[in-house]
Amino acid sequence: MVLEIYQEEVILERYPKTNDASLRAWSNAELMLLEYIKDYPSQKVYTFNDRFGVWNCVLKQRDIKTVVTYASQQKAILKNMDLNSLNFDPNFVNPLDKYIDIDLALIKIPKSLELFELFLHNICKDANENTEVICCFMTKYFTKKMVTIASLYFNIVEQTKAWKKARLMILKSPKKEILSKKMMNSILFKEKQFFQYYGVFSSSGIDLGTQFLLKHLSLRKNEINVLDLACGNGVIGCVIADQNPDTIITFVDDFSLAIASSKINAVNIKSNFIYADTIESLKGSNFDIIISNPPFHFEHENNIEVSLSLFKMVFSCLKNGGRFVVVANKHLNYKTHLIKIFSKVQILNQNEKFAVYECLK
Repeated sequence: MVLEIYQEEVILERYPKTNDASLRAWSNAELMLLEYIKDYPSQKVYTFNDRFGVWNCVLKQRDIKTVVTYASQQKAILKNMDLNSLNFDPNFVNPLDKYIDIDLALIKIPKSLELFELFLHNICKDANENTEVICCFMTKYFTKKMVTIASLYFNIVEQTKAWKKARLMILKSPKKEILSKKMMNSILFKEKQFFQYYGVFSSSGIDLGTQFLLKHLSLRKNEINVLDLACGNGVIGCVIADQNPDTIITFVDDFSLAIASSKINAVNIKSNFIYADTIESLKGSNFDIIISNPPFHFEHENNIEVSLSLFKMVFSCLKNGGRFVVVANKHLNYKTHLIKIFSKVQILNQNEKFAVYECLK
């Protein structure tokens, strides 16, 4: 798709690709923010939640540092920079790193307001008295909690009028007194404490789908090489490792804070950690079993395309006779997709909401 802005044409595509032609690689909220800062003097800019790279591509003349939380986000930005023949190396920053010389920050408010708070907390840690944060969002996703969180970290919180169903929130005068707050949740499950950074899926407790999966899953004696796919805080791999201390667990997730959380939880476990949005690099690994509670949301969108793509990759990563065990909401009807890939698919267990599928290679 071609975006006309700042008297230029910018080519932007979504990654991962989607078959839904109505979905764009930018939102009106991001465009409203770009118009708002068009004449801003600050050349040093931090961007947060620039999922497809619209800000990186349009603001190419500025000194941009991009806080990247997803491996897929980094790929999307690089792909769109390449489409627009932008040959400079982008400056990617881990969300837990120190932010240096942060004068202006741009945030597309994520669906996870915990992640939004983590962004603001870490901005304030390194902010100066003149640091300004401009947040954008579509009005249909607005909640009062956005303002509540912003007010914890900034003395001045102002909102603009709406434009094309989008709005901005301008934050000034950062506070410092709340910075002792830990950006991490603690969850007790099976008499073990699990920790996860703000923004990692299911912060109030272990997801019910994951609990249902673990209740109905037992390792076989020969299942030593295990992949926890879309691992989140790593609870599946950790519980499985308790069944057999000889297991080697590989944790994979697209979200950097999920991998960071898994590393904290997977103590005394033989483990590998991969921060990636695909498992292409694991092709031919001959896993004995791959286990997953895969996501079916992409921010505010319901989207199973990513999961279906992962299912196809799973087949090439299993040994012959290996198992893929996946839990999902029943309404997603994953069995119709899985039987096209695997030689045998059966339902291990189900209730009114979830189904646990066992797929054999």
